[in-house]
Amino acid sequence: MKNRKRKFINLLADGIITQDDYHESIEATNKELNELMKQHNELLTLMESENTLETLEKLKRELLQFLNFDELTEDMLHRLIDRIEVKADGSPIIYYRFSIPKIE
Repeated sequence: MKNRKRKFINLLADGIITQDDYHESIEATNKELNELMKQHNELLTLMESENTLETLEKLKRELLQFLNFDELTEDMLHRLIDRIEVKADGSPIIYYRFSIPKIE
């Protein structure tokens, strides 16, 4: 697209096309570029949602393994919890391994 825009500038500079033709061509190219960017963003959103679904499926599989347990083992704890931080007031902050990161 950038090359196409450069060619339009060269055509205008060489007097091959008029300024109106140049603006019309640039406008059409910009519309096409915007549409491609829109499609790109939609694909990225789709990929992110697929990753979220993949993460949820992984969580589901992990939890199904633990449904029928009588005792919480150290292995289970390590598979579910990433880390535990304790604030100055003594309250814990638990970071689970299956937490879905925020999308900004």
